[in-house]
Amino acid sequence: MDAAVTPPLRIQPYHAQNISSSAAQVKISAFLSDFQQRSTLSSGGDATVPAQLSKLQEALQEERDTREKLASS
Repeated sequence: MDAAVTPPLRIQPYHAQNISSSAAQVKISAFLSDFQQRSTLSSGGDATVPAQLSKLQEALQEERDTREKLASS
């Protein structure tokens, strides 16, 4: 039988600020890089947060590409 999976920590924002999708993408990329270095050094860790952030980063890039495509039309 598989071991029980523990859910990831719930992240609660305490501050919100509007930024562009490209600025968000840069911040997410920097966080993912730092997070992966820390989790690799500690040999393991939960991959849920990086996976979700990677999906968000891809969605932001897709949104930006769509906006650029529409603006050039």
